[in-house]
Parts: sequence; structure tokens; C-alpha cells
Amino acid sequence: MTPEDVNQELDREPFVPLRLHLSSGQKIEIEYPDSAFVRQNTLLVVHRLAPHTHAIGNYDVIALRLIERIEQVGNGTASGARRKGRRRN
Repeated sequence: MTPEDVNQELDREPFVPLRLHLSSGQKIEIEYPDSAFVRQNTLLVVHRLAPHTHAIGNYDVIALRLIERIEQVGNGTASGARRKGRRRN
């Protein structure tokens, strides 16, 4: 995976939670915006102690070459996404 590929998913507006599928079979969740940071050849994923806080409980450093694919998680309703053609009153 390239840094550009990962940044494209992380920078999506509105943010959509992600699941990273690694070559080892491990899966890592990115639940909140500003919880993952691309470096030259790695991705730093911080796991917050609670939503909307800066307190970090744990973190993962992942070599970009070990990311096989990135999956968007959820149905989009939690992020405020609207369905095309529907109006809200």
C-alpha cells in the first residue's frame, strides 16, 4: 500500500471508520478521525481511551507494505451521510 492510498482513505470527508487487513491476517480498526498518521513507510494508529479525547491507551505501528487492503466500516449513517434523492424536512 502506498502512502497516497492510505491518505486518500484517512482524508475522506466525512470520515468513515476503517478496518485494515494485514498480510498476517490481523485486522486493525481506525474508528475516529485523527487517529492514524502516515509516515514515510509506516502508519501510526493510536487507540483513544475514550471518544473525543486525546488520551491514548495504546498504539500500533504498521509497515505500509503489510497492509493488504482497507475496508470502510459501517453504513455511513453515523457519519451524517445522506442518501441521494432523499430530502430531510
